[in-house]
Amino acid sequence: MTAGSRFIVIGMIFNLSFCFVPAAFSAFHSGGVGSCQGCHNGGHGSENGMQTSTASASPLLRASDPSSICLNCHAGPGGPTSPSVFSFDGSALTPGGDFYWLTKTFTWNGGESPAASHGHNVVARDFGLEADPLRTLAPGGTYPSSALGCTSCHDPHGRSSKGTAQGGLPLAGSGSYGAIPAPGTEQGSYRMLGGAGYVSNGFSFTNPAPVARQNPALPFAESDTSHVDYGSGMSAWCGNCHNGILNSSHKAGGGFEHPVDEALGTELSGSYNSYLSSGNLNGINPTAFLQFVPFERGANDPQLLDPTSTNGPEASAVVTCLTCHRAHATAFPAAGRWDFDAPLLVDSHPTAGDSGVSGNDVNNSYYGRDITAEFGAMQGQFCEKCHSSGTP
Repeated sequence: MTAGSRFIVIGMIFNLSFCFVPAAFSAFHSGGVGSCQGCHNGGHGSENGMQTSTASASPLLRASDPSSICLNCHAGPGGPTSPSVFSFDGSALTPGGDFYWLTKTFTWNGGESPAASHGHNVVARDFGLEADPLRTLAPGGTYPSSALGCTSCHDPHGRSSKGTAQGGLPLAGSGSYGAIPAPGTEQGSYRMLGGAGYVSNGFSFTNPAPVARQNPALPFAESDTSHVDYGSGMSAWCGNCHNGILNSSHKAGGGFEHPVDEALGTELSGSYNSYLSSGNLNGINPTAFLQFVPFERGANDPQLLDPTSTNGPEASAVVTCLTCHRAHATAFPAAGRWDFDAPLLVDSHPTAGDSGVSGNDVNNSYYGRDITAEFGAMQGQFCEKCHSSGTP
């Protein structure tokens, strides 16, 4: 058992002492005070035998730091109904990915994929997750890596600039992923993402939370038929911490750059819709959506989005940061949705025989989809979904 897995087991034992069943998650994060004792020890130094951590980043937490609090309920076995974002084995196949990959380094003859390169290195010391060992600041920004955690992006109290943050209506949407709010309530931010004015570690967001919608029946799963349907604002929201990257058209070294928030236009959207795999351009719009290459539809109202739709993009759709990356972590460098370093995806790492591979790592890296069987041995980068004709 690795050090990281020992921390997970310890955390899960801690979890069982006070946590709640997955069905109650949306109620717990409903935007009000929620169940305060799920995360805080009230005004006392200890409760139920658990000592308040004086070293905690926030006082009176039931853990060493905010992310460890989150993982007390959001770590464990994955699955389509599991709220886990940090599994034992890469089985948390959520839209954001699985922090498990931050514990896995893969090496092979002539190559290496370091664990820390696989995503956002959140600090959750009770679970063995530490800050990025190489970067001290967010790429393209000034947010300190040592302070990066779940609450750097997510508002744990589900506040809204239009609702509870201003003493307004209670929230209904923060736990329902874009569902219509009940009468007399305010729709919260998608996934409780911090909106404009959200302050984390003294850092204030300037861009609002994105408009997006997830299937409430399968809120922790992703497939071609049940996925996040992105509406607008995703890349601008990432720019709260990565503004330098956003404003430089995503320069990533070697002269490569890729714009975001620009309309695909007729040719690129047409390529997406016709592309099925390398060399196969017989697809049609109604069945074109591919979970590995999502896009924004240009909607400002989540009720106009359909997370079960398999429709491809219209010409007005745009590429976002999350078209190519996941928000949490993946098996691949730069939190890529696929291996950016493999000209043919059949050569992706991790692969059987790599040092560091265990269990279902290879199968889970592509969310249970067999790339060779489904797309063919000559499948190239999924960039081809928009650029199958070689259009820049």
